[in-house]
Amino acid sequence: MTVTFAFASHASALVVPFTEDFSEDAAGWISDGTNSLTWHKEGGIENQAFISTTATVNAGLDIVFRGNSTHFASDGAFVGNWLTAGVTTFKAYVKHDAPVPLNFFVRLNAGGMGYAACSNPIAVKPNEWVLISIPIIDSLGPSGIWQSYEGAGKRFEAVFASIKDIQVGLDATQPADVVGNTYHVSLAKVSTGVLKFAKCPKSDSQHKNCL
Repeated sequence: MTVTFAFASHASALVVPFTEDFSEDAAGWISDGTNSLTWHKEGGIENQAFISTTATVNAGLDIVFRGNSTHFASDGAFVGNWLTAGVTTFKAYVKHDAPVPLNFFVRLNAGGMGYAACSNPIAVKPNEWVLISIPIIDSLGPSGIWQSYEGAGKRFEAVFASIKDIQVGLDATQPADVVGNTYHVSLAKVSTGVLKFAKCPKSDSQHKNCL
């Protein structure tokens, strides 16, 4: 299943495209709460590795998974200027065992001045791996990709010029009957991708994404 709003091992700097498949361990990713992450060798997408933890549904945003530069998550493969690198998509597979769909969010944080882009709520059905796929475009508002741009200036460019922290978690808006309950939440194959053009215009023949 895909919710819609492109692979490499660990690297030392921004790599595009890149997929963190957690093939050996949690790759420096952490939980934002008191629970530690559990690494699973199999059981994820195509029975490959994934990470998981438990999370309690509450009345506010709950960052369940965090991949940041401070902990050298994925050896820094997601850290850097996504605009000049040509990143066009962010993807991640998520799963949970609540009895009803839960709303997830993705927050991409530039750090420093507090710049961040937080997605609108993404509904995820229970007990199956669901692909969250977010285009990296300037689209703000209730019907857009992003719920908000945070920080001084609140600009799309200010966020994506210096990504340092990837956050995936449970949104503040949830079904009332699950608030206060704790469930297992899992994450697999976090990735960035670029758009490859089938044919480039003559004026853009040297573009790095041209075929």
